[in-house]
Order: sequence, then C-alpha cells, then structure tokens
Amino acid sequence: MARMRRAPAMGVALALLVAGCDGSGPSDGEASGQGNHGTPLTELEGLPAAGDPTAEAAGPVKVLSELQYGRSRLTAYVTAGSCGFIAAPTAPKDDPAAPPGGGRLHLVSSWPAEGEGGDMYPVGPYNSASGGGAPKTWASVSCSKGAMVVEYVADETGAPEHIRGHITVTRTAPATLRIIVGDRATRQQIVDRAKR
Repeated sequence: MARMRRAPAMGVALALLVAGCDGSGPSDGEASGQGNHGTPLTELEGLPAAGDPTAEAAGPVKVLSELQYGRSRLTAYVTAGSCGFIAAPTAPKDDPAAPPGGGRLHLVSSWPAEGEGGDMYPVGPYNSASGGGAPKTWASVSCSKGAMVVEYVADETGAPEHIRGHITVTRTAPATLRIIVGDRATRQQIVDRAKR
C-alpha cells in the first residue's frame, strides 16, 4: 500500500519539475499564468466601436480601447499580426471647428518578427510607427504581441473623456497623452517603468 501511494506522489513531483512549477505563483508585476509576456492582445475582449472607425484596416479587427480627446475619437485595435491606432475627428467636415483636410490619422505597426524590435517598454519586443495628422497632431505607436503604447500629441487642453476598454491614459506633457493598451498587470508594469 505504501508503494502505491508513493508512486502517484513521485509522478506529481516529476510533472511539476518538468513543467517548471515551483508553486510560488507569479512574481510582482507578472500577469498570472502569462510570465512576463502578459495576455496577448488578440485574447483580450473586444469592444463594440462607435461607428466604423476601422473600416479601412486590413483583415479582421478587434477594437481594444476608445476615448474622446478634444475634437477627436482615439481608437486602438489589433489584428492577427499588428496594432493599429486611429485619431478621427468627431466634428462633421463642414463644421468650422473641424480640422483642415479631415484630420484623420491612422497608424499601423506589425508585431516584430523573431529577433527584431526594441525593448523600450516591458512585455516586448516592440516595433514602432509614427506620423502626423491634422496640424499640430502627431502620434507614435509601439506594438508588441502583449501591449501597445501610443504617444499622442495634439493641440488640445481638455482631459480625455469616455475612456473604455483595456487602457490606461496618462498625460506626459501639457499636449501629450500616453495611451497604454493591454491587460491590467501589463499596463501597470509600463506605467511603473515610465516613472523611473
């Protein structure tokens, strides 16, 4: 009987050793069950987007966050291999307050291939894309499989409003927002790294 009890216990111990489990749980700053890579963006729950801001995106799209900032709606989304960011004016084109030329900004950054990208934030590596939209509007998108970080500069003075989704927004300068998209633990890691 003693032999029969020891065999299952040894089997469990061997399985834990092979799996690399030590029973201590995730360390500080790690997403449970995901190591330091966070939940993949494609596995986060999507949002129903207001209107159809991602109509020009290639392939199936999952909207992960949305917010209103001044006269623009900012939308972050993910596809099977990239991150996208759209800043679209909310004022009709014939409105005198609408930015010239429509003011739409759409950036896409692919996930880095093996051995590519930089580690400017946790849960990397990241690829980046940047560009300008309406006058005095500029953005950069840093994209990894587990997080997206957008630096958005606009000639706006108000606070972001109607924030929804997997998002943390901070103001890094009077005209600059940092928009972090990912699971809660990943967003906190990125906020903490930025404070150093």
